[in-house]
Amino acid sequence: MAAIVIPSVYLLIFGPCPGSLRRADGTKIKGRIIVSFWESWTGFEARAMGDVVRRFNHSQSKIYVRAVEMSNPITKSLISIAGGDPPDIIALWSQPMGQFMANDALVPLTPLVRRHVVGRHSFPRWIWRLCAPHGVLYTLPATPETNALFWNKILFARAGLNPNKPPRTIKQLDRMAARLTVFGRDGRIKQAGFLPNEPNWWTGEWGVWFGNELYDRHTHHFNIDSPQAIAAYRWYASWPKKLGRNRLKLFESGLGQFASSNNPFMDGKVAMEMQGTYFVQFIQRYNKNLIGHYGVAPFPTATGSPRSANWGDCDMWGIPRGAKHVKAAMKVLAFFIQQKNIEYLNEKQFKASPLLKISPEFFKKNRNPFIREFQKEMTSPGIQTNPASPIVARVKSEVSLAASRVWNGESVTTTFRHAQHLVDRWQREERQLEARRRLIEKRRR
Repeated sequence: MAAIVIPSVYLLIFGPCPGSLRRADGTKIKGRIIVSFWESWTGFEARAMGDVVRRFNHSQSKIYVRAVEMSNPITKSLISIAGGDPPDIIALWSQPMGQFMANDALVPLTPLVRRHVVGRHSFPRWIWRLCAPHGVLYTLPATPETNALFWNKILFARAGLNPNKPPRTIKQLDRMAARLTVFGRDGRIKQAGFLPNEPNWWTGEWGVWFGNELYDRHTHHFNIDSPQAIAAYRWYASWPKKLGRNRLKLFESGLGQFASSNNPFMDGKVAMEMQGTYFVQFIQRYNKNLIGHYGVAPFPTATGSPRSANWGDCDMWGIPRGAKHVKAAMKVLAFFIQQKNIEYLNEKQFKASPLLKISPEFFKKNRNPFIREFQKEMTSPGIQTNPASPIVARVKSEVSLAASRVWNGESVTTTFRHAQHLVDRWQREERQLEARRRLIEKRRR
């Protein structure tokens, strides 16, 4: 019965395996190794990746990359690896890396290092740390992400603020936000200067901009209730108090979707916002009238020290354990990471390059007017990242949950101390599991 059920589940999740693969024009693909590639982008980002795949397929006649847009690729990749039938290349990012490492689910890319295709000095330190946990290269960077402050210069001028002088400190941000917040005659919020939960994507990382090191790489300890983290979330919790909890809920209920012309920043309902480099492309798509009337700068910190804090992440490519065509997949990845190809991908996605050496053409061709600002941020010494820990997703979820609780009025100190106790317990349990895994592995040898 199991032999019937498992293939059925596989087909339900992944779809049928192709019999004879064909190109877009209908012609059959003959005499080539078919490298399957699961990627998760859609829209303009998927089109950019598709261009790079086509470049590879046209560059030689021995390998053909078959790219498939895959929703929820991490879960499906882990299932396919456990089932012994994974694709040859998968797309992933930093948060699930700990799961892949704990399950020995990726093929080391050391041949690419030995052949000097890439190395430790090919990328900024934080990119290498993401791709090479414990010093061994397991993934290659695709498109990196750091964050910045976006501010509306029109609204700054209207509020009597210098439109070319954004805040550098959290205190300056607070003062400017107060001047940029507009109330109607009925007392309702018409315009917010800034909201830390708009968009609600970095609730687990706010301590970073207050000097907290979320994960200590020397002690391998998550810092949830440090003085810096407590200060960050007291600041976070102050916003509904200042603006009025019910009044703020009413305002937020009328905010539009991210990828639309009704995006709160694009339609002028929020004057300042933290976003990534990709946001430039969305502004160009959904509100061309804002072009030339907004700025980008490092997000303010508690100390005001420039580029002293940021959160970095990166889309990455890896080869899963059990892949049928590892050597061919290595050749594909070596092509993807070539400077002209990786720069093309990131230029089309409005993102910075993950490489340390940048060609002049990357800046000349780039339609992102702030690309130099984002590229400079890539080498910032203050960038923190997700560690390759199996519990990092649970930790970030717990911190976000704690942030939600304090936003709704619960005690910051009590809430985050409780979160710290939970995380400490999870870390102890994970260390015990790791010790057992090592003992079992030692006995097998």
